[in-house]
Amino acid sequence: MLDGTGDQGSISLYVAENGAMRRLSCNDSVFDSLGAFYSVISSTQGGWTWLSSEGRYMGAAAWGDMNRATNPYYARLKKVLDFGSGGAVNLNRAMGNWQCDPFDHPYQAALIDILGEPLKPDQLWNPDAVLRVEDINHRPDTQDRLDKAAATQLVFEDAMIHVVDHLLRAVGANRLVLTGGVALNAIGNMRLLEHFNEAWFANAQQRKACLHLWVPPTPGDAGVTIGAAWLFAHLAGAPRGAPMTHAFYCGDPPSRDEIANALEAPDIASQCIGDISTPEGRDVIADLMAFIVARDGVIALVQGAAETGPRALGHRSILANPCDPNTRERLNERVKYREAIRPLAPMATLEAAHECFDLLEGASDGNYNAYNYMVLTAQSKPQALPKIPAVIHADGTGRVQIVRAEDDPLTYAYLKALGRHIGVEISVNTSFNVAGPIAQTPQHAIDTLRRSKGLDVVLLVASDGAVYAAWHGGERDSGRFTTWLAEWTCARGVEAAS
Repeated sequence: MLDGTGDQGSISLYVAENGAMRRLSCNDSVFDSLGAFYSVISSTQGGWTWLSSEGRYMGAAAWGDMNRATNPYYARLKKVLDFGSGGAVNLNRAMGNWQCDPFDHPYQAALIDILGEPLKPDQLWNPDAVLRVEDINHRPDTQDRLDKAAATQLVFEDAMIHVVDHLLRAVGANRLVLTGGVALNAIGNMRLLEHFNEAWFANAQQRKACLHLWVPPTPGDAGVTIGAAWLFAHLAGAPRGAPMTHAFYCGDPPSRDEIANALEAPDIASQCIGDISTPEGRDVIADLMAFIVARDGVIALVQGAAETGPRALGHRSILANPCDPNTRERLNERVKYREAIRPLAPMATLEAAHECFDLLEGASDGNYNAYNYMVLTAQSKPQALPKIPAVIHADGTGRVQIVRAEDDPLTYAYLKALGRHIGVEISVNTSFNVAGPIAQTPQHAIDTLRRSKGLDVVLLVASDGAVYAAWHGGERDSGRFTTWLAEWTCARGVEAAS
């Protein structure tokens, strides 16, 4: 467990054997923490508050110098963490001061010499202080700030590898479950799989093996309740059950009445467009979705209960065209109003994921089940960038989500339809939220639509399978959705007639 704070400590190591867990060690410190290191640096250098800064800074790192030999900050910044025996990671208190004052005075003079003065709490979210990649052509300090982000990510990866190296050597294992908020660093997770390869195991354990990694879809604090429920069921004698293949769903699917009530607004236009309670009806809606996305439309999808955790995986998602190189800029600027550094994730069928990304053997358990939850990045193959530029990040990686027909029939059908419309079974997937939490209820969905000028339509699926489309009405109606709907209806009529 690698966490920001944790209950007793921020680095805890366990062994699971014969249905029981045995703790090996806990550092009993919330300051000698990989999570605190990343939160402090990402906030005070990136310009965002804790719990908002980490993912943004990880995205920014890809634009910096990710080479340990040439990054101008890496060698000096690495000294802020001391890598001790037994996998220990300790804060160098001659450099970091966040154990005393994490907000107003988080740096000692030695760290200021490396990174410069930290941004103060009253400077956070200030447009003049926030790190913006789009400024790279006219802000001379931007590349320098990106190199600092890259150095932070590199040091963080070193620390992860140091802890895991000790654990694997100590217990002789090759299977690792990684939990805690730190496990949301998808790039770091990929580095673990790359580092602990067959050569490492041949040298360290004298056997042919590679690391097999499992990261649950909700590895941070919110997942504790899920784990507690599972443990209680296990202790009470419940059967082990099937392996997890999708994120835990929370709440109930929206009813027709809930959707109808949310759509009763003068500024919202809406229409019932189909029913997915049968395979035929589902495939019709999936084809309409793919038709719109192929024309660079932007769709929000609300179906079933919402996924827990920070990743929307098809139940509360925004979907768009991965083949359009302008999609990322358009979604970040006009749909979600956020920094241009934010990457978009590729949602794919297993076959398409294999075609465009190097899926690592250490994530292959359960037919590459570890890639179902956007907790692992994967290196793209050479043919991927020209084909799906919107979901290939600056470092050539993508935070892959593989979708299975048995877990999410509608989203899977949509991906298969995309294959027919754009030639690849991959979609942009980003969470359905705009300046707020991920939409949960139909009313949240409509409120989110109101806030976004670049969102073309929201599809809301009722618990009985009825599908409703909602879009901006009145003066805000661009006419895009109704035009596409008419074109699609006409095209299907022509197909049926022929």
